[in-house]
Amino acid sequence: MTDEQGKDPHKGLDVIGTHVPPPSEVNDTIVMGASILAGICAIVFAVGLTLGGPMIVYGSALAVGLLALAVAVRRYFAAAYPDIEGVEPREIPDAEPTRQEDAEPVAEVEPVHRRTVVQRMLIGAAALFGLSLATPVASLGPAPGDTLRRTEWEEGRRLVTPDGEPLRPDDVAVGGISTVWPEDAVEVESSAVILVRLSTGAPRPPTNLDWVVDDDLVAYSKVCTHAGCPVGLFRERDDALFCPCHQSTFDAARGAVPTFGPTARALPQLPMGVDDDGFLVALGDFTEQVGPTFG
Repeated sequence: MTDEQGKDPHKGLDVIGTHVPPPSEVNDTIVMGASILAGICAIVFAVGLTLGGPMIVYGSALAVGLLALAVAVRRYFAAAYPDIEGVEPREIPDAEPTRQEDAEPVAEVEPVHRRTVVQRMLIGAAALFGLSLATPVASLGPAPGDTLRRTEWEEGRRLVTPDGEPLRPDDVAVGGISTVWPEDAVEVESSAVILVRLSTGAPRPPTNLDWVVDDDLVAYSKVCTHAGCPVGLFRERDDALFCPCHQSTFDAARGAVPTFGPTARALPQLPMGVDDDGFLVALGDFTEQVGPTFG
């Protein structure tokens, strides 16, 4: 190891005293016992978490195991390396050099060799514990992929009431709202939609007018883009949709753009049309991310 000038920083350090820890059966026993305990706790932690056991069981196993492993490491290295007392000689003008030519550099001090079985048990316990810590990764389940970016809406899927009844355009009164779901997917919160029948006239851009029915019936995601609360209040006189959690306000006549509150994104508009039987249907899934921004 060298410094920025290419010199060995330990070259001028001399050992003037070395205390080698004597062999200790007691210390070796402590290291071996703590290593065995750490290995057992690692197994209990991994099995308990995998099988869905009580948290107090695998949580306690993790805590005790980490403590036992720390004790084993501390006791092993306390007995594996000697205590060194070193000095850095400095030349004094007009004085005899204080450095002894045969002094041993600190960098050359070797660890004390002990029984390899103790070392192997410690390494084995540490490796077993490391493997057990990979168990929580598997418990997270499969990667979500793009499932968080999709909802249950798809082309041709009817809009239904909480009771599962399909809706016709005339079922929504002027100035009224209705919470609807995809057919066969009622109560899937990310797919909740609020239908709004405007009483102030036809909607205006940035509303997608191709997704408007009867020139005044629009559908938006019910999931607030701020914190995911349900948008469930409507003020008819100015076409304002409200989120009751943090008072975010959206203009239903202009693409549900935010007009007040902490949110910065509009409610996604659902592509909507009417099928051959006169029922309201989705023309596809939302084209924008539903709910709060992530990723």
